[in-house]
Amino acid sequence: MGIILFQIFQRLMEILLAEDGLHPQKRSNMILPMFRSPFAVALWVVALTSPLQAMRADAFACTQSEVSLTYVRYEFAVQKDAQGVPVMDWKRFRQAPERVVTRPRRAVILENAYLKATLIPSMGRVHSLIHPGSGREQLWINPVAIPLGANNDTGFWMTWGGIEHVMPSREHGTSHALKWDGHIVTDTSQEKRVRMQTVEPLTGLKHQIDYAIRPKDPFLHAHIQVSNPHPHPVRFSHWTTSTLAPGGGRQVSPRTELVVPAKAFVPDERDFNDWMPPLVGPTETSPLKWVGQWKSIGDLMATPLLQGFYGVYAHERREGLLRVFPLDKTPGFDIWGWGYPPTEARMREFTRAIPSMGYIELWNGNVHGFSEEALTTIAPGRTLSWTESLKVVSELELPLMESMAHHLP
Repeated sequence: MGIILFQIFQRLMEILLAEDGLHPQKRSNMILPMFRSPFAVALWVVALTSPLQAMRADAFACTQSEVSLTYVRYEFAVQKDAQGVPVMDWKRFRQAPERVVTRPRRAVILENAYLKATLIPSMGRVHSLIHPGSGREQLWINPVAIPLGANNDTGFWMTWGGIEHVMPSREHGTSHALKWDGHIVTDTSQEKRVRMQTVEPLTGLKHQIDYAIRPKDPFLHAHIQVSNPHPHPVRFSHWTTSTLAPGGGRQVSPRTELVVPAKAFVPDERDFNDWMPPLVGPTETSPLKWVGQWKSIGDLMATPLLQGFYGVYAHERREGLLRVFPLDKTPGFDIWGWGYPPTEARMREFTRAIPSMGYIELWNGNVHGFSEEALTTIAPGRTLSWTESLKVVSELELPLMESMAHHLP
């Protein structure tokens, strides 16, 4: 049975990859090692062949649109330094009266029968991901975003919510504050693709993200490319940061489960994690797999991932998300939470829409940790590229996802 499933899966993947314009065998050889487990094969077969149920089978569109962002005004306190990095002047920000504003941003909506993704190309981010079958939002979108202090070269991070891709070092890098160029590159009956690109000012690395969908594919694909145009090597890190509240409640729920294919959770060595040690242990049984068991803010890591994915599933709403990535390219993993429920003081650190249960934030990256020593190197003239994929997970698929994570070699 396992061999038959694998052959079905391999054929499906070859069909999908052939539409990419790349040689199927070359791409299959890169991706298939991530899914040798029969559980993984079964999950992908379900994902690629699941019935559309109430969803519109003919939905396949790429539409230019607009979204409104509501936030505490901060731009007046941000200026570029000599290297072109946008840096927050916290003294200036705190001295000014706090004012909430709503501003429009151009957006592009990618939609098929399985998902509706709203991108903000000028910010290099995914703003929204809705499951058409239920009409529910899967990401956390901050009703009133605010800047908070961050350990990076900009000195801040805006709590917009959604998904972002950040370089070149530490937490959120500089990419979160940069202006990105974005445009639609493919709009055919076979594929819809939006490209977002920028140049990271500290390293000069070219950063490109292509988001793409296909008609019969339940995944939103992020094709990531980092290029070094210099005649010398450059050290950097790349992280995908996802702020999640799956199931449509607009805030994370206590029975949200973290499905992590590692042997054990490991708390990061930070003072505020002092409540975590009694709760860590195997990822299958640790109380920390449940968001409702997070007693305070925390930064949680894990022993090395054994497969290239993670899942987040809200049992109250019977929906969740699966993120798949090549483990050889992005082995790093981290989870951030505000505690459940967060105190009002903690809520005020990430939003002005009080009360809020907030979100759970998952990171996957090409390095382990956020120290300077952890950075990797890209050689002169080289380009690194890989694909990360995201899909909504139903109640039917949850046991398969859990089996993938916990029946490990």
